Amino acid sequence: MLSVDKLAALDLSQWLRSGQKAGQRLHINQATVSRRVQHALRVFELGLLKREQEWELQGSEQSLALLALERHVHQTARWGGHAPLRIEGTYWSGPLLLTPAPEGWLGGRHDTVGVQRPQQWLRDRVIDAWLTGGPDWPEADDPELCTLQLCTMPVHLVVAPEHPLLLQLERGEPLSWDDVAAFPSLALPPGTYPKVEASLRALGLWSSPTRMTRYRRERWEGKGEQDLLVAYATVLSEQVAGRLVRLPMQLPISSGEALVVRREWTDHPRTLALADLLRQRLEPWAAAHGELVMTPPPSGP
Repeated sequence: MLSVDKLAALDLSQWLRSGQKAGQRLHINQATVSRRVQHALRVFELGLLKREQEWELQGSEQSLALLALERHVHQTARWGGHAPLRIEGTYWSGPLLLTPAPEGWLGGRHDTVGVQRPQQWLRDRVIDAWLTGGPDWPEADDPELCTLQLCTMPVHLVVAPEHPLLLQLERGEPLSWDDVAAFPSLALPPGTYPKVEASLRALGLWSSPTRMTRYRRERWEGKGEQDLLVAYATVLSEQVAGRLVRLPMQLPISSGEALVVRREWTDHPRTLALADLLRQRLEPWAAAHGELVMTPPPSGP
């Protein structure tokens, strides 16, 4: 078995893509993180390869399988209270709902765009929970992951304050989907948010590609402020979006917030306590914005 500190250094370096960030969470310096990571890699005969700014493990199937078993043991210890649990959020839920970090939890960088990588971290037991927006969360029948929905809210089209579509409305001219589709609309890499992408493509949207796997405001809301781009937002993401204005168009997408954990931890007291805390932190937003509707916790047996 590998010691808790050495596997934590490897997992946090991969999750946070930075030895410095890992050291900050573990309260050690970057050099110590590096030594522990190298020790863990030697034990499992693995390597680390950086691909598109993300660290990926390289090694034989047997080595990766042994690491998976070790991660299972260490995750069980975390849920048992022997080390902090780990949670990742979105670029809006991180500052709005996970700050300060819940007691007993380590927060991530909260800047991942898309659902594939956080889901993989959960499946690999690198992290223990994920606070994400809908509708691209795991399906109800996912064999490994369980989604605890906390609230629902609509998705809006948003544009820069001087956008021609707003000027059209000021002239008293109604907007059609063809009017909106005539302008470039934010499109993230294929598969980033599959359900959202399919819904928007059906409306002629999702037409202006941007290559972004980690949130950068200047390439999302900032881009919308600077040109004719049509973008998308919820009442929560609007809080960190800056100067963008809603269009009066109802998108056929329902979003929300949900806590995702591995199925074996669904009913764990720490999962339920975290879900209760997140509902408490969401309640002021629901009180201030009627479109954000709280989802009650599931009833007991």
